Amino acid sequence: MPVPAPLSLIETRCIPPDDLPEPTSGPISAAPAVREKSRRSVFRWPTPPFGAYPEATEQQHPICCEIEGLNGRQMAGRLIFFVPEETVAHVQVPPARTTMPVQFSHFRSLHLLEVLRPIGVAPDDPHADMLDRRPRVHFIVRATTGRDLEGETVGHVETKLGLFLFPPADEHGGVTRLFIPRHAYRSVEIGPRVGEVLVTRQVTTQDQVDTAASQQTQLRGRKLGDLLVAQKIVNADRLMAALEQQARAPAMRIGEALVSLGVIDEQQLQQALAQQARERSMPLGELLVQRQWVSRQELQTALAYKMGYPLVDVTQFPVEAQALGKLPYLIAVRLNALPLLLRGGRLVVALEDPSRSEVLEELEFHTQLKIVPALAQFGALPEAIQTAYEAHSLDLWAASSELGYISPVIGSVDPQPENARQLAATLMREAEAGRHLQVGPADPTLLRLVHAMIVDAHEQGVTDIHVECYPGQETIKVRFRKDGLLQDHLELPYTHRQALVSRLKIMSNLDVAERRRPQDGRIDFARFVPNRPVELRVATIPTHDGLEDVVMRILTAAQPLPLEKLRLSAANLDRLKEVLERPQGLVLCVGPTGAGKTTTLHSALSFINVPERKIWTAEDPIEIAQPGLRQVQIDPRIGWTYARALRAFLRADPDVIMAGEVRDRDTALVGIEASLSGHLVLSSLYAGHAVEAVSRLVDMGLDPFNVADALQAVLAQRLVRRLCEKCRQTHPATDEEVEELLDDYLHGCPADAPEFDRDQVLDDWLQRFSHDGRLMHHYSPGCPHCHGTGFHGRTGMHELMVVSRELRRLVRTGATSEELQQQALREGMRTLRQDGIEKVLQGITSLDEVRAASA
Repeated sequence: MPVPAPLSLIETRCIPPDDLPEPTSGPISAAPAVREKSRRSVFRWPTPPFGAYPEATEQQHPICCEIEGLNGRQMAGRLIFFVPEETVAHVQVPPARTTMPVQFSHFRSLHLLEVLRPIGVAPDDPHADMLDRRPRVHFIVRATTGRDLEGETVGHVETKLGLFLFPPADEHGGVTRLFIPRHAYRSVEIGPRVGEVLVTRQVTTQDQVDTAASQQTQLRGRKLGDLLVAQKIVNADRLMAALEQQARAPAMRIGEALVSLGVIDEQQLQQALAQQARERSMPLGELLVQRQWVSRQELQTALAYKMGYPLVDVTQFPVEAQALGKLPYLIAVRLNALPLLLRGGRLVVALEDPSRSEVLEELEFHTQLKIVPALAQFGALPEAIQTAYEAHSLDLWAASSELGYISPVIGSVDPQPENARQLAATLMREAEAGRHLQVGPADPTLLRLVHAMIVDAHEQGVTDIHVECYPGQETIKVRFRKDGLLQDHLELPYTHRQALVSRLKIMSNLDVAERRRPQDGRIDFARFVPNRPVELRVATIPTHDGLEDVVMRILTAAQPLPLEKLRLSAANLDRLKEVLERPQGLVLCVGPTGAGKTTTLHSALSFINVPERKIWTAEDPIEIAQPGLRQVQIDPRIGWTYARALRAFLRADPDVIMAGEVRDRDTALVGIEASLSGHLVLSSLYAGHAVEAVSRLVDMGLDPFNVADALQAVLAQRLVRRLCEKCRQTHPATDEEVEELLDDYLHGCPADAPEFDRDQVLDDWLQRFSHDGRLMHHYSPGCPHCHGTGFHGRTGMHELMVVSRELRRLVRTGATSEELQQQALREGMRTLRQDGIEKVLQGITSLDEVRAASA
């Protein structure tokens, strides 16, 4: 009789090439409007999946690390911050005093050397023994190239980014953290093989091995429903033990589990994965159920039998009132989730499909607790939820009014907002029919409309939302600013004016009754629509006839862009880096509102953000967070101004100071004093061109001698629309087009400077931008991708003036802006228009855009 193949406790996962993350490449605009929405989240480095270890938190300081390159070489450094959405880690490698972005595809592993200590568990906790478990298991990571990695880990976490392991650091439960990018390994083995387990249990005879294999065969032959019935849990101790066992078990995807059970085959799985790639909002399990390839009973069997989720009999389980109190009843009904236990900051919740990450994230948002999912049998939860809440005398209609969810007064808000245009059309039809003449800020349709409007703006890459109210019976206009231009988006009936503005004020925590004065506020949109980490800066402006307009700026950046991604020319990039490495002086970024000055300042700070530097920032508001920076929110309402903040920073031993904006003489004066006293000061200023920054500072009443001594560099910038790459066309430029570019480029240049000789400039262009010896003309006629405009996204034009000895002399003697510009051009500065014309020659933007932005 042939011996059946032995069981293996190892889970081996082969990574298909399609799952590898694509490294970020190519230029990325500094414009807020074109930032990828995935970059708005803040990464939390995983911790071991056991109760003994703290929750994952945001990185607040640089962490010593080791990086193994593709050639196997180990490199010691510090991890400054980790940006998984861009598949890049920003590290500082001594003796360098600046950061370096390293793509995941350029290293094999990243090892954080900081020891993570376990947390204590209260000795009177009845589950202390289970929560304090720190099991070590053996692992082998099969590398795609080079040597395999082998060792011990205290649990593991695998994501689409790669594998996170936790090698033991000492005998007291301390661990370090090891990250292996997805591209660097082809499979993982975690845990002992079954043969090793049998040997340790002294199962050494062939009969015993045959018996174990026979039991395996019997298990495989049982009906799927029978497996669930045998595993139901009806008390807290068994549930905690089952969860502990699941945490130690290797992870498995739902598709792999169903294939291993023989419910679907590999071809069906690949077809479902391909459909899921097109419909990302649809969980794989639900997709398989809809295709009728899998029943819900079979899906739950895979979750319980292969993925290890403990099955709870929710009709018999003694639910704790403390756990129920963490989740409002109506949210529990909507999510079909039943809280069971609360242990050590972890809430155990029964779900029909615990693998649905969006449900888990929403539960964590509402409860502010770590969610540990358990499995409930299909169809049993609705009645169990109502019974549990009634049994503990909890108010079934106690809604979370702060979150805007269901209540008899506030009304229903769909967590997935509807189409804003459809809702607006519905309101217009109802208004024409004479309905909804009296609408309040809690009207359900209005709530859905506001949420849908913000979601639309977020998904379309909009920078500003303008809500404009007109007198009489004229409709409300909602306009979006995208790529620098305002576009009509919605029209709403005039009957909703007061309700709409009041609703936005409520969301911004502003005074609803105050209509005579402008107000400023902020909306954390994730409070109202989970999984939408969007923040908006809100300004209300009183208009005539007692009406108000509302303008909302979407704050989309969560991580700074590397300097290399700002589209600076090579010469400007090198000169700016040299200035930022100086120990003291004033560096200004100038331009109009919305020109990307804050993005540029934070990119500069990320370049010099190393542990040896103490960096203080004063901002209003704080749009971009960086580990290692000490960031302060300005609040003029309580007298906490930029000037006061800078004076406080000077008493806090800074190396670098950043003020979000120089608004007045006091701020400018403190900034100058700080730069002259040995600090590097960065700030922004409203000025048209780099040389005009000097005039602005002098006009504020500053001493020209102090300005000349302190000022190191001024970077002026504008944002222009980019040609749509989907429909961009190219043909050789005519002689007239080349002459037109030369005329614009040389306008205002010093006539005695040889570098501005017409023939020399043309030769330089031909060397850098020509194709087959000809300069090219680029244009985009328009396509569906760019909505027929020919433009998609924005990019920056820059003008960098580095202050030399001669420029300092001119500033001290009161030279005009024109004289300063002529000298700066001789020393290598290129104007905004000249930088823009070079981007025209590269096919990035159009000449009309450059002229409009640099007039």
